[in-house]
This record gives sequence, C-alpha cells and structure tokens, in this order.
Amino acid sequence: MRTALRHAVRPKTWRGALHADLGKAGVAVPVRVGAAVALMFVVGGLTGHHNVAGFAALGALVCAFCRPDPYPVRVGRLTVLSILIISSIATGATLGASGAPVAVSVAVIALIAGAAAFFVSALHIVGPGAVVFVFAAVGAEAFARNTGDVLHAVAASAVGTVTGMIAALAPWLLSLAWRASTGRADMHTGTHPARRESVAVTLIRAPHSTLLKSSARIAVAGTVGAAVALAFGLSHYMWAAMGAVATIAGVAYHVAVHRGVQRLLGNIGGALLAAGLLALPLGYWGAAAAIVIFQICAEIASTVNYALTSLAVTPMALLLTGLGAGLAPAAAVDRILDTLVGVVVGIVIGALTISGVDSEHLRTAAHH
Repeated sequence: MRTALRHAVRPKTWRGALHADLGKAGVAVPVRVGAAVALMFVVGGLTGHHNVAGFAALGALVCAFCRPDPYPVRVGRLTVLSILIISSIATGATLGASGAPVAVSVAVIALIAGAAAFFVSALHIVGPGAVVFVFAAVGAEAFARNTGDVLHAVAASAVGTVTGMIAALAPWLLSLAWRASTGRADMHTGTHPARRESVAVTLIRAPHSTLLKSSARIAVAGTVGAAVALAFGLSHYMWAAMGAVATIAGVAYHVAVHRGVQRLLGNIGGALLAAGLLALPLGYWGAAAAIVIFQICAEIASTVNYALTSLAVTPMALLLTGLGAGLAPAAAVDRILDTLVGVVVGIVIGALTISGVDSEHLRTAAHH
C-alpha cells in the first residue's frame, strides 16, 4: 500500500497527466453527439419543457458510448445503456420525490454506480463510464418533488435515449436505407455482416466474480466519497461520490491515479470557466448552447487527454445542473473541493485494494 500511495504523489505521475496525443482526435462522432444533445434542448425549449430537457440530453448521451464497435454490435449494447440511463433517472427521481434520507440516497446511488460499472465492463463498452449514470441519478433526485416530476423526467430520458441511439447508428441506418432503395451495397460499410454474439451470451461469458468485486469496490468508493464530503460539510456531497467513482471505475491502480490527477486538474480549470458562465444571465438558450459546445469539446478531447476532457465536462455538468436546480458561481468552488475529496478517496481505496500484479508494476516502475 505504501508503494501505491507514494506513486500517487510522485512528480512524474503528475507530469504524465499532462501528456496529450492530438493525433487521436476525431470530429465526426463528437459532432453527432453534440447534434443529438442540441436537438433535445431545441425540442425541450420549443415545447416549453425547459425543466426536463436536461434529462433528454442525458439520455441522448448514449451515443457517446460504443465508438469502436461495428454498428450491428452497437444495437444491443446501446439498448442496455438506454435501459440503464432511464433506470438511473427513474431511481434518482423516486428518491427525490419520496424524500429519502441522505444515507438511503447515498447507498442507492452507490449501488447504481456499481451496477453500471458491472454492465459496462461485462459488455466491453467503451465510453464515458459509470459516472454518467451516477450524475443522471443525482440530477433526477435534486429535480423530482412529486410523482409527476418522476414521470416527466423518465419520459424525457426515454425520448433522449431513442434520439441518441439513432444518432449513434445514423451512418449504418442510412447505408441500410440506401441498399434497400437501390439494391446495391454501400462501399463504406461492406457486404459482410459483423461477427458478433448476443448481449445475453456476452453477459453469461463475463468473469462474474472479478466484475462483482470491481463493482463492489466502486460502490464502496462512491459511498465513502459522499460520506467524507458530508463530514466536511460540503453541500454537494454526491459530486465527491462521482469523483471517487470516476477515479477508480474499472481500471488498474496506476491508471486510476493518472485519471484522478487529470480529473482534478481539469476540474480546477473547468470550475473557473463555470464560475464565469454561472455569473452571466445566459438564460435557457444561452446555457443550452454552451452545454452543447462543451459537450462536443469533451468528446473531441476524450481520446486525447482526460484532463482536457474534464476541463470541458465540468462547466457542462454545472450548467446542466443549473438548468434544473439553479446554481450560483460559488458552486464551482464546491465542485473543486468535492472532486478533491472524491479523487483522494478513490486513490486511497484503490491502494487498499490493489492487486498483486498492480503492486509489482508499481515497484518495477519505481526503479526506473
């Protein structure tokens, strides 16, 4: 454990967090994600459903997952993700409407984090990870005060997931339509179907014992993160839970430390941006435009550097939260403090539960 904790504070570890590989940047998928999110805000704004447009946008974020997967493979995985995001919002909204005690809310949302991490790992899903589902549940809990709010949030998220799935599959769907109308194969997709197994088979073949241990660790990290934030009197304690989950979720210890440092650095810069934006009278449309821009930037940066991703995600998340609950610029400071708590908790729990392989990796690295 001492070796693991020393690794977390080594200057080399912090310098490595700043490395960026611009060659991996792409634009097509980020623009599709941004378009899906923007459409949800436009529909919400034009129909007068400003208060639940954010949940539709969260549902649309399913199109940010499964980037490397062949299109036929995405269908099943995106369906599972859609069910997970709708369930997370439904559960969070139910907690809010029922006035559940803090301890119950923390425990339930931590279980959501663990369950989301289990399915994401079991299905080999690439994307933002379990923290999206935690954020959705937390936002829904803060929003819902009665049964009507629960139903509206769930309905909006369902519309969003359908939109997100269509956006994620758009090139393939257009190719199928082209082939159906012309009787010819599209040269960009090929004529050979992707080799794949069903979602059910993939879940059955998954290493359940290993995944359950990892999911339990993530749930514990989320719970402890929230508890520590509460002990320090931080008002947005679930943000600490998200920081812990994002740090430790499904990765080796040295990667968790790397991501934790990057998340903290990105959150500091992003919080400064958010504080300035929250002080402006953006209104619904201004906030929506800023959220979409930050979302596209986050998607572009996601393959380049996690610190840059966090730099964009932080103001986006705060603006999205502010749409439903309203936030003062001071909330940006809370975000930094909560993230610091979450990252530290994630790293410590990671060190306490580090595997033998990870320990040996760190010992070897320390001598080079």
